[in-house]
Amino acid sequence: WLLRKHNEKLLDGIDFRITPLVWLFVFLSVVAVIISMSVVLKSTDALNSGTQEQITTGNINRPNIVLVSMDALTALDMQLYGYRRPTTPFISEWSKDALVFNKFYAASNWTTPAAMSMMTGQRPWTHKVWYRAFFNPVSKYEKNLPSVLKNNGYGVYNFIQNPYANPHTLGMEDSFDMKNRAYSFGVQADMWYELFENMPVVGDWVSSLPLINMLTALSFPNNVTTTLTPPELIYNRFLDYISEREQTENNKQPFFAWLHVLSPHKWYLPPKPYMGLFGDADRFNKNTDQLIDHEYPPEKQADIDILRKRYDEFILYSDKQFEIFLQHLSEKIDMTNTIIILSADHGESFSHGYFEHAGQHLYEPLVHIPLVIKMLDRKAGKRIDVPVEQIDLAPTILELAGIDAPGWMEGRSLLPLTDGRTFEQRPVFSMQLNKNPSFGQPIQKGTVALWEADYKLIYYLGKKEVLLFNLKDDPGESTNLKDEKPDVTQRLLDVIKKNISQANKRITQSQD
Repeated sequence: WLLRKHNEKLLDGIDFRITPLVWLFVFLSVVAVIISMSVVLKSTDALNSGTQEQITTGNINRPNIVLVSMDALTALDMQLYGYRRPTTPFISEWSKDALVFNKFYAASNWTTPAAMSMMTGQRPWTHKVWYRAFFNPVSKYEKNLPSVLKNNGYGVYNFIQNPYANPHTLGMEDSFDMKNRAYSFGVQADMWYELFENMPVVGDWVSSLPLINMLTALSFPNNVTTTLTPPELIYNRFLDYISEREQTENNKQPFFAWLHVLSPHKWYLPPKPYMGLFGDADRFNKNTDQLIDHEYPPEKQADIDILRKRYDEFILYSDKQFEIFLQHLSEKIDMTNTIIILSADHGESFSHGYFEHAGQHLYEPLVHIPLVIKMLDRKAGKRIDVPVEQIDLAPTILELAGIDAPGWMEGRSLLPLTDGRTFEQRPVFSMQLNKNPSFGQPIQKGTVALWEADYKLIYYLGKKEVLLFNLKDDPGESTNLKDEKPDVTQRLLDVIKKNISQANKRITQSQD
């Protein structure tokens, strides 16, 4: 009896505390529904009228441009670039009449600074977003590619699966015509999209609640065997959006869409029948099995080699999903006036004692990434062997759209390399700077890599270590030529130091 009374009192106390929260939740839900319906009606009106009047340039023949970036996709593990395993059969065939850049380098070795460089045409030491901006989003960065496209009459859309690349994180959410948060593109979170498909404001609010996020995290299983962020979630959401858009007056407006899929980023868990295709199917086939330190000793290389098989299988799966996506896209829009660009944010490492990405190193597996530009009006493909960099992508997209690149873009269009125009070769940079303060302080830590012709120099700022490789003779970066080639080493090191000095001058004088 005493126990029952105690329990009743306890339950009454819980009820007393929870009931107001329940009513608050109901009240907020009703308000959210009202707001949602208002937003939906307004967005529908905007979609069907008025938007066309904002277009400032002729657009009938201006191409649609779809940029697909795959997270952590190194060129070194792609069949397209000569890899020993058949990881990209479709992409290899699809690229035969496309522009393929053989030496395209990421601006950094992890997502946020690299994505920022993709969308701004600026190096990390210029845009200064080299920290983990997901936890501290950039307030606003107006010098970006989508804003230039929008101001020149393009519809601008994003479907981003990695929160570290989301426009909200990069400070350019308002530059796009839509707001999509990365947490809505996973298997678990996708249920909110399905449940609130006609009430997006409510769905966005519910899925962002701390309690919901906590429950979702707690429900995340410890022994996952298949990816929870399949690329088809991004592809299908974009296809749904384009289908709706094609039914409106806006279907005459050219568009730019950035689709960033998380695969083949770890966890390397492709579904069957891809898992195990390259051998050792019983090894590293769960997420908990793949919890391995970034730095590893030589005796762990055999395990890392098996993990690489899982990664390569994930690439093969991603290749197939990309093929299916393009098939479905061709059923919805005019592909003869659509340019498809395939790239990545950064690569992935299974060598040099380093696993995955980020960290201090800038070896080839981490920063050598794909770039393929497919235009259906081209009758023959072309491979370009000149070293170029990620900051060149934004001005290239602008030239494809018939728009002049603004002066604040450090990159330049790559199209002159494809049509015989003059293209002056210049040093190519990549950098990892995330241990530096982001505001007003000079760069003193990190790693900077420089490519010039066949040579590559890596400079570790903090410990003053220098590595020099001849990539033509030593693509695996196993022999440091620093002492054998002192003149080349000093010349390239001087270029890096000069550029760091110039960047530091801008940083210390800048007010933002």
